[in-house]
Amino acid sequence: MKLTVETVQIKDLQFGEKTRFEEGVLYINKQDILDFAKEEPCFETLKIDIARPGDSTRIINVVDVVEPRCKVSGNIDWPGVLSDDYEIAGSGVTRAAKGMGITLCQNNTYWSRKWGSYDMSGECAKINPYAKMPQLVIEPMAEEGADFRDYREGLRRVGYKTSVLIAKTTLGVAPESTETFDNETQYPDLPSIAYSYQIYSKQYDTQNYREPMVYGNAIPDSLPLIMRPTEVLDGAISLCGGFRCVTTYEIQNHPIIVELMRRHGKDINFAGVLITVTSVEAKHRYLVSKMAANLLKEELHADGVIVTKGVGGASTLCVGAIASEAEKLGIKAVPIIQILNGKSNLDVECLISEQNVDGIVCSGTYYHNFTLPPVETLLGGPEDALYLSGDDGVIGGHKIATGDPAKGQVRSTYMKQVGLMSQIGFSYGMAVDY
Repeated sequence: MKLTVETVQIKDLQFGEKTRFEEGVLYINKQDILDFAKEEPCFETLKIDIARPGDSTRIINVVDVVEPRCKVSGNIDWPGVLSDDYEIAGSGVTRAAKGMGITLCQNNTYWSRKWGSYDMSGECAKINPYAKMPQLVIEPMAEEGADFRDYREGLRRVGYKTSVLIAKTTLGVAPESTETFDNETQYPDLPSIAYSYQIYSKQYDTQNYREPMVYGNAIPDSLPLIMRPTEVLDGAISLCGGFRCVTTYEIQNHPIIVELMRRHGKDINFAGVLITVTSVEAKHRYLVSKMAANLLKEELHADGVIVTKGVGGASTLCVGAIASEAEKLGIKAVPIIQILNGKSNLDVECLISEQNVDGIVCSGTYYHNFTLPPVETLLGGPEDALYLSGDDGVIGGHKIATGDPAKGQVRSTYMKQVGLMSQIGFSYGMAVDY
Protein backbone atom coordinates (compact mmCIF):
# COMPACT_ATOMS: atom_id res chain seq x y z
CA MET A 1 0.00 0.00 0.00
CA LYS A 2 1.03 3.57 -0.62
CA LEU A 3 0.70 6.23 2.08
CA THR A 4 1.44 9.92 1.58
CA VAL A 5 2.04 11.99 4.72
CA GLU A 6 1.81 15.74 4.27
CA THR A 7 3.09 17.91 7.08
CA VAL A 8 2.68 21.40 8.47
CA GLN A 9 4.78 22.84 11.28
CA ILE A 10 3.18 24.25 14.41
CA LYS A 11 5.42 27.04 15.70
CA ASP A 12 3.40 27.98 18.77
CA LEU A 13 0.46 26.71 20.79
CA GLN A 14 -2.02 29.00 22.56
CA PHE A 15 -5.55 28.99 23.92
CA GLY A 16 -8.09 31.12 22.05
CA GLU A 17 -11.79 31.74 21.48
CA LYS A 18 -11.77 29.61 18.33
CA THR A 19 -9.74 26.57 17.36
CA ARG A 20 -7.77 27.68 14.34
CA PHE A 21 -4.34 27.57 12.68
CA GLU A 22 -2.99 30.94 11.65
CA GLU A 23 0.53 31.93 10.55
CA GLY A 24 2.05 28.90 12.22
CA VAL A 25 0.21 29.37 15.51
CA LEU A 26 -2.36 26.82 16.69
CA TYR A 27 -5.12 28.35 18.82
CA ILE A 28 -7.18 25.91 20.89
CA ASN A 29 -10.66 26.57 22.21
CA LYS A 30 -10.83 24.39 25.32
CA GLN A 31 -14.56 23.87 24.88
CA ASP A 32 -13.98 21.91 21.68
CA ILE A 33 -12.02 19.35 23.69
CA LEU A 34 -14.28 19.52 26.73
CA ASP A 35 -17.13 18.47 24.45
CA PHE A 36 -15.31 15.18 23.87
CA ALA A 37 -15.57 14.43 27.60
CA LYS A 38 -19.36 14.72 27.41
CA GLU A 39 -19.34 11.67 25.15
CA GLU A 40 -17.55 9.61 27.84
CA PRO A 41 -19.89 8.67 30.73
CA CYS A 42 -17.04 8.02 33.16
CA PHE A 43 -15.54 11.53 32.83
CA GLU A 44 -16.97 14.51 34.66
CA THR A 45 -14.75 16.99 32.85
CA LEU A 46 -11.20 17.50 31.58
CA LYS A 47 -8.33 19.60 32.88
CA ILE A 48 -6.49 21.11 29.91
CA ASP A 49 -3.14 22.90 30.10
CA ILE A 50 -0.22 23.90 27.89
CA ALA A 51 3.38 23.08 28.80
CA ARG A 52 6.25 24.77 26.96
CA PRO A 53 9.91 23.88 26.50
CA GLY A 54 12.03 25.45 29.21
CA ASP A 55 9.15 25.83 31.68
CA SER A 56 9.77 24.69 35.25
CA THR A 57 6.99 22.14 34.75
CA ARG A 58 6.66 18.47 35.62
CA ILE A 59 3.94 16.39 33.95
CA ILE A 60 2.94 13.28 35.91
CA ASN A 61 0.46 10.43 35.41
CA VAL A 62 1.42 10.34 31.70
CA VAL A 63 0.07 7.33 29.84
CA ASP A 64 0.51 8.46 26.22
CA VAL A 65 1.65 11.18 23.84
CA VAL A 66 -0.09 11.60 20.47
CA GLU A 67 0.79 13.57 17.34
CA PRO A 68 -2.06 15.49 15.64
CA ARG A 69 -3.01 13.58 12.47
CA CYS A 70 -6.07 13.10 10.30
CA LYS A 71 -6.97 11.47 7.02
CA VAL A 72 -7.30 13.79 4.04
CA SER A 73 -8.32 11.26 1.42
CA GLY A 74 -11.69 10.26 2.85
CA ASN A 75 -10.42 7.28 4.82
CA ILE A 76 -11.42 6.50 8.40
CA ASP A 77 -9.47 8.06 11.26
CA TRP A 78 -8.42 5.39 13.77
CA PRO A 79 -10.60 2.56 12.40
CA GLY A 80 -12.03 0.38 15.16
CA VAL A 81 -11.29 3.01 17.83
CA LEU A 82 -13.12 6.20 16.82
CA SER A 83 -15.51 4.30 14.58
CA ASP A 84 -17.18 0.90 14.59
CA ASP A 85 -16.53 0.83 10.87
CA TYR A 86 -13.41 -0.92 9.68
CA GLU A 87 -11.02 -0.45 6.83
CA ILE A 88 -7.38 -1.35 6.49
CA ALA A 89 -5.26 1.65 7.47
CA GLY A 90 -2.15 2.73 5.59
CA SER A 91 -3.32 4.11 2.25
CA GLY A 92 -4.31 7.50 0.88
CA VAL A 93 -3.18 10.83 2.31
CA THR A 94 -2.65 11.73 5.95
CA ARG A 95 -2.08 15.23 7.35
CA ALA A 96 0.43 15.45 10.23
CA ALA A 97 0.82 18.57 12.36
CA LYS A 98 4.42 18.56 13.54
CA GLY A 99 5.97 20.57 16.35
CA MET A 100 3.62 19.71 19.24
CA GLY A 101 2.29 16.77 21.17
CA ILE A 102 -0.90 15.83 23.00
CA THR A 103 0.05 14.44 26.41
CA LEU A 104 -2.61 12.24 28.01
CA CYS A 105 -2.61 11.84 31.79
CA GLN A 106 -4.72 9.80 34.18
CA ASN A 107 -5.71 10.16 37.81
CA ASN A 108 -7.38 6.78 38.22
CA THR A 109 -5.62 5.37 41.29
CA TYR A 110 -5.88 1.77 40.13
CA TRP A 111 -3.43 2.52 37.36
CA SER A 112 -0.99 4.73 39.28
CA ARG A 113 1.80 2.24 38.75
CA LYS A 114 1.35 2.35 35.01
CA TRP A 115 2.24 5.95 34.30
CA GLY A 116 5.35 7.88 33.43
CA SER A 117 6.34 11.51 33.79
CA TYR A 118 8.66 14.07 32.28
CA ASP A 119 10.02 17.55 32.95
CA MET A 120 9.96 20.41 30.47
CA SER A 121 13.32 21.74 31.72
CA GLY A 122 16.48 20.43 33.35
CA GLU A 123 19.01 17.76 32.46
CA CYS A 124 16.48 15.14 31.35
CA ALA A 125 14.70 17.64 29.11
CA LYS A 126 17.89 18.10 27.10
CA ILE A 127 17.59 14.54 25.78
CA ASN A 128 13.79 14.26 25.72
CA PRO A 129 12.08 14.87 22.33
CA TYR A 130 8.75 15.68 24.01
CA ALA A 131 10.28 18.39 26.18
CA LYS A 132 11.50 20.16 23.03
CA MET A 133 7.99 20.97 21.78
CA PRO A 134 4.87 22.53 23.34
CA GLN A 135 2.46 20.01 24.81
CA LEU A 136 -1.30 20.13 25.13
CA VAL A 137 -1.80 18.31 28.44
CA ILE A 138 -5.16 16.59 29.00
CA GLU A 139 -6.17 15.11 32.35
CA PRO A 140 -9.64 13.54 32.70
CA MET A 141 -11.50 14.06 35.95
CA ALA A 142 -13.56 10.96 36.64
CA GLU A 143 -16.09 10.00 39.25
CA GLU A 144 -14.82 8.02 42.22
CA GLY A 145 -14.95 4.31 41.42
CA ALA A 146 -15.13 4.75 37.65
CA ASP A 147 -14.54 1.48 35.82
CA PHE A 148 -10.90 1.38 34.77
CA ARG A 149 -11.76 -0.21 31.41
CA ASP A 150 -14.09 2.68 30.52
CA TYR A 151 -11.47 5.10 31.83
CA ARG A 152 -8.62 3.76 29.71
CA GLU A 153 -10.61 3.49 26.50
CA GLY A 154 -12.34 6.83 27.08
CA LEU A 155 -9.02 8.59 27.57
CA ARG A 156 -7.72 7.08 24.34
CA ARG A 157 -10.77 8.29 22.42
CA VAL A 158 -10.46 11.81 23.82
CA GLY A 159 -6.79 11.93 22.87
CA TYR A 160 -7.33 10.62 19.37
CA LYS A 161 -10.32 12.89 18.74
CA THR A 162 -8.19 15.85 19.81
CA SER A 163 -5.47 14.67 17.44
CA VAL A 164 -7.90 14.60 14.53
CA LEU A 165 -9.45 17.96 15.50
CA ILE A 166 -6.09 19.73 15.53
CA ALA A 167 -4.87 18.17 12.28
CA LYS A 168 -8.11 19.08 10.48
CA THR A 169 -7.70 22.67 11.66
CA THR A 170 -4.56 22.90 9.49
CA LEU A 171 -6.16 21.65 6.27
CA GLY A 172 -6.71 25.16 4.97
CA VAL A 173 -2.96 25.61 4.74
CA ALA A 174 -0.84 24.01 2.01
CA PRO A 175 1.53 21.35 3.36
CA GLU A 176 5.12 22.40 3.91
CA SER A 177 6.37 18.96 2.86
CA THR A 178 5.09 15.59 1.70
CA GLU A 179 6.57 12.12 1.87
CA THR A 180 5.26 8.95 0.28
CA PHE A 181 5.88 5.56 1.87
CA ASP A 182 5.57 2.70 -0.57
CA ASN A 183 7.14 -0.74 -0.64
CA GLU A 184 4.72 -2.35 -3.09
CA THR A 185 7.52 -2.80 -5.63
CA GLN A 186 10.06 -5.35 -4.43
CA TYR A 187 13.75 -5.36 -5.37
CA PRO A 188 14.99 -8.96 -5.22
CA ASP A 189 18.53 -7.97 -6.20
CA LEU A 190 18.94 -5.96 -2.98
CA PRO A 191 19.36 -7.40 0.54
CA SER A 192 15.86 -8.14 1.79
CA ILE A 193 15.27 -6.84 5.33
CA ALA A 194 12.14 -7.49 7.41
CA TYR A 195 11.02 -6.11 10.74
CA SER A 196 9.57 -8.25 13.55
CA TYR A 197 7.58 -5.95 15.82
CA GLN A 198 6.45 -7.24 19.21
CA ILE A 199 3.63 -4.92 20.25
CA TYR A 200 2.09 -6.32 23.41
CA SER A 201 2.59 -8.39 26.53
CA LYS A 202 -0.29 -9.62 28.65
CA GLN A 203 2.03 -10.12 31.64
CA TYR A 204 1.28 -6.53 32.66
CA ASP A 205 -2.49 -6.74 32.31
CA THR A 206 -4.63 -7.35 35.37
CA GLN A 207 -8.22 -8.31 36.13
CA ASN A 208 -8.26 -10.14 32.79
CA TYR A 209 -8.33 -6.86 30.83
CA ARG A 210 -6.60 -7.29 27.47
CA GLU A 211 -5.42 -4.11 25.80
CA PRO A 212 -7.50 -3.57 22.61
CA MET A 213 -4.72 -2.22 20.43
CA VAL A 214 -4.99 -3.72 16.92
CA TYR A 215 -7.83 -1.93 15.14
CA GLY A 216 -9.39 -1.58 18.60
CA ASN A 217 -9.26 -5.34 19.28
CA ALA A 218 -7.35 -7.32 21.87
CA ILE A 219 -4.84 -9.92 20.69
CA PRO A 220 -3.38 -11.40 23.91
CA ASP A 221 -2.46 -14.82 22.48
CA SER A 222 -2.23 -13.96 18.80
CA LEU A 223 0.05 -15.95 16.55
CA PRO A 224 2.39 -13.96 14.25
CA LEU A 225 0.69 -11.96 11.52
CA ILE A 226 1.97 -9.95 8.58
CA MET A 227 1.04 -6.28 8.46
CA ARG A 228 1.82 -3.62 5.87
CA PRO A 229 4.38 -1.10 7.16
CA THR A 230 2.06 1.80 6.33
CA GLU A 231 -0.70 0.28 8.47
CA VAL A 232 1.49 0.71 11.54
CA LEU A 233 2.21 4.35 10.71
CA ASP A 234 -1.43 5.14 10.00
CA GLY A 235 -3.47 3.95 12.97
CA ALA A 236 -3.70 0.16 12.89
CA ILE A 237 -2.00 -0.05 16.28
CA SER A 238 -3.43 2.08 19.08
CA LEU A 239 -2.20 1.97 22.66
CA CYS A 240 -4.75 1.67 25.45
CA GLY A 241 -2.99 1.23 28.75
CA GLY A 242 -0.31 2.57 31.00
CA PHE A 243 2.99 3.91 29.74
CA ARG A 244 5.36 1.08 28.78
CA CYS A 245 8.28 2.86 27.14
CA VAL A 246 6.43 3.50 23.89
CA THR A 247 3.82 6.10 22.89
CA THR A 248 1.35 6.55 20.06
CA TYR A 249 3.53 9.45 18.85
CA GLU A 250 6.44 7.04 18.45
CA ILE A 251 4.32 4.52 16.55
CA GLN A 252 3.02 7.25 14.22
CA ASN A 253 6.65 8.18 13.48
CA HIS A 254 8.06 4.67 13.94
CA PRO A 255 11.80 5.25 13.39
CA ILE A 256 12.63 1.71 12.28
CA ILE A 257 9.79 1.50 9.76
CA VAL A 258 10.40 5.02 8.47
CA GLU A 259 14.13 4.38 8.00
CA LEU A 260 13.54 1.07 6.22
CA MET A 261 10.93 2.68 3.95
CA ARG A 262 13.27 5.52 3.05
CA ARG A 263 16.03 3.07 2.14
CA HIS A 264 13.72 0.73 0.23
CA GLY A 265 14.85 0.36 -3.38
CA LYS A 266 18.14 2.14 -2.68
CA ASP A 267 20.43 -0.08 -0.64
CA ILE A 268 17.86 -2.54 0.78
CA ASN A 269 14.58 -4.20 -0.07
CA PHE A 270 12.10 -3.68 2.78
CA ALA A 271 10.31 -7.02 2.82
CA GLY A 272 7.58 -6.14 5.34
CA VAL A 273 6.48 -6.18 8.98
CA LEU A 274 5.72 -9.16 11.17
CA ILE A 275 3.55 -8.48 14.23
CA THR A 276 3.99 -10.61 17.36
CA VAL A 277 2.96 -10.55 21.02
CA THR A 278 4.87 -11.69 24.07
CA SER A 279 4.46 -15.31 25.06
CA VAL A 280 4.30 -15.78 28.81
CA GLU A 281 4.30 -19.60 28.55
CA ALA A 282 7.32 -21.48 27.20
CA LYS A 283 5.16 -23.70 24.97
CA HIS A 284 3.56 -20.70 23.29
CA ARG A 285 6.95 -18.99 22.91
CA TYR A 286 8.35 -22.05 21.17
CA LEU A 287 5.46 -22.10 18.68
CA VAL A 288 5.49 -18.34 18.03
CA SER A 289 9.24 -18.25 17.39
CA LYS A 290 9.00 -21.14 14.93
CA MET A 291 6.05 -19.62 13.09
CA ALA A 292 7.65 -16.17 13.00
CA ALA A 293 10.86 -17.49 11.50
CA ASN A 294 8.91 -19.52 8.93
CA LEU A 295 6.90 -16.47 7.84
CA LEU A 296 10.07 -14.40 7.57
CA LYS A 297 11.63 -17.06 5.36
CA GLU A 298 8.75 -18.36 3.25
CA GLU A 299 6.44 -15.34 2.95
CA LEU A 300 8.69 -12.29 3.31
CA HIS A 301 11.80 -13.96 1.84
CA ALA A 302 13.98 -12.06 4.29
CA ASP A 303 17.77 -12.14 4.30
CA GLY A 304 17.85 -10.22 7.57
CA VAL A 305 15.45 -9.11 10.28
CA ILE A 306 15.35 -6.42 12.97
CA VAL A 307 13.47 -7.61 16.08
CA THR A 308 12.09 -5.29 18.77
CA LYS A 309 10.38 -6.14 22.04
CA GLY A 310 7.57 -5.00 24.28
CA VAL A 311 8.37 -4.39 27.94
CA GLY A 312 9.59 -6.92 30.48
CA GLY A 313 11.79 -9.97 30.78
CA ALA A 314 9.37 -12.33 29.05
CA SER A 315 9.38 -10.03 26.04
CA THR A 316 13.17 -10.25 25.82
CA LEU A 317 13.05 -14.05 25.96
CA CYS A 318 10.59 -14.05 23.04
CA VAL A 319 12.74 -11.69 20.98
CA GLY A 320 15.76 -13.91 21.55
CA ALA A 321 13.81 -17.02 20.53
CA ILE A 322 12.55 -15.42 17.30
CA ALA A 323 16.04 -14.19 16.44
CA SER A 324 17.52 -17.64 17.10
CA GLU A 325 14.94 -19.47 14.96
CA ALA A 326 15.49 -16.95 12.15
CA GLU A 327 19.25 -17.54 12.30
CA LYS A 328 18.66 -21.28 12.00
CA LEU A 329 16.91 -20.61 8.69
CA GLY A 330 19.79 -18.49 7.39
CA ILE A 331 18.26 -15.08 8.26
CA LYS A 332 20.59 -12.67 10.02
CA ALA A 333 18.73 -11.37 13.05
CA VAL A 334 19.46 -8.30 15.19
CA PRO A 335 17.33 -7.80 18.33
CA ILE A 336 16.97 -4.33 19.88
CA ILE A 337 16.50 -4.65 23.64
CA GLN A 338 16.73 -2.71 26.88
CA ILE A 339 18.40 -4.06 30.00
CA LEU A 340 17.04 -3.90 33.53
CA ASN A 341 19.92 -3.19 35.88
CA GLY A 342 22.32 -0.38 35.01
CA LYS A 343 24.78 -1.50 37.69
CA SER A 344 25.34 -4.88 36.07
CA ASN A 345 26.70 -5.72 32.62
CA LEU A 346 25.24 -6.74 29.27
CA ASP A 347 26.42 -10.36 29.56
CA VAL A 348 24.20 -10.88 32.59
CA GLU A 349 21.33 -8.52 31.85
CA CYS A 350 20.45 -9.05 28.17
CA LEU A 351 18.55 -12.33 28.93
CA ILE A 352 19.28 -13.68 25.43
CA SER A 353 21.33 -16.84 25.82
CA GLU A 354 21.02 -18.32 22.33
CA GLN A 355 24.58 -18.65 21.03
CA ASN A 356 23.64 -18.12 17.38
CA VAL A 357 22.30 -14.62 18.17
CA ASP A 358 25.57 -12.73 17.98
CA GLY A 359 24.42 -9.17 17.21
CA ILE A 360 22.34 -7.31 19.81
CA VAL A 361 21.57 -3.58 20.05
CA CYS A 362 20.85 -2.13 23.50
CA SER A 363 18.89 1.13 23.50
CA GLY A 364 18.78 1.86 27.21
CA THR A 365 18.56 0.77 30.83
CA TYR A 366 15.24 0.55 32.67
CA TYR A 367 16.49 1.14 36.20
CA HIS A 368 19.06 3.87 35.81
CA ASN A 369 18.14 6.08 38.77
CA PHE A 370 18.65 9.80 39.24
CA THR A 371 17.37 12.83 41.15
CA LEU A 372 15.18 15.55 39.64
CA PRO A 373 15.00 19.06 41.16
CA PRO A 374 11.80 20.76 42.39
CA VAL A 375 9.55 22.46 39.83
CA GLU A 376 7.23 25.47 39.94
CA THR A 377 4.30 23.88 38.09
CA LEU A 378 2.83 20.40 38.32
CA LEU A 379 0.47 19.09 35.63
CA GLY A 380 -1.36 15.81 35.32
CA GLY A 381 -2.32 15.56 38.97
CA PRO A 382 -3.29 17.56 42.05
CA GLU A 383 -0.83 20.00 43.65
CA ASP A 384 -0.26 17.62 46.58
CA ALA A 385 0.30 14.54 44.38
CA LEU A 386 3.02 12.10 45.35
CA TYR A 387 5.68 11.02 42.90
CA LEU A 388 5.38 7.25 42.61
CA SER A 389 8.19 5.40 40.88
CA GLY A 390 9.69 1.96 40.69
CA ASP A 391 7.55 -0.39 42.80
CA ASP A 392 5.35 2.39 44.15
CA GLY A 393 1.75 2.05 43.11
CA VAL A 394 -1.53 0.48 44.05
CA ILE A 395 -3.09 -2.94 44.36
CA GLY A 396 -6.85 -3.21 44.24
CA GLY A 397 -7.16 0.56 44.46
CA HIS A 398 -5.05 0.83 47.64
CA LYS A 399 -1.70 2.57 47.74
CA ILE A 400 1.11 0.17 48.64
CA ALA A 401 3.83 2.79 48.86
CA THR A 402 4.19 6.52 49.24
CA GLY A 403 6.55 8.76 47.33
CA ASP A 404 7.94 12.24 47.73
CA PRO A 405 5.79 15.27 46.84
CA ALA A 406 5.76 15.31 43.05
CA LYS A 407 6.39 19.04 42.89
CA GLY A 408 9.56 18.78 44.96
CA GLN A 409 12.85 16.96 44.53
CA VAL A 410 12.15 13.39 43.46
CA ARG A 411 13.98 10.20 42.68
CA SER A 412 13.14 8.77 39.27
CA THR A 413 14.32 6.12 36.87
CA TYR A 414 14.78 5.91 33.11
CA MET A 415 11.74 3.76 32.43
CA LYS A 416 9.43 6.20 34.23
CA GLN A 417 10.61 9.16 32.13
CA VAL A 418 8.45 9.38 29.03
CA GLY A 419 10.71 10.13 26.06
CA LEU A 420 14.01 9.01 27.56
CA MET A 421 13.82 5.39 26.45
CA SER A 422 11.81 3.81 23.66
CA GLN A 423 11.25 0.16 22.77
CA ILE A 424 11.40 1.11 19.09
CA GLY A 425 14.34 3.52 19.12
CA PHE A 426 12.56 6.88 19.41
CA SER A 427 15.01 8.25 21.96
CA TYR A 428 18.54 9.51 22.44
CA GLY A 429 19.56 7.10 25.19
CA MET A 430 21.72 4.01 24.97
CA ALA A 431 23.45 1.70 27.43
CA VAL A 432 27.25 1.70 27.57
CA ASP A 433 29.10 -1.26 29.09
CA TYR A 434 32.28 -0.09 30.82
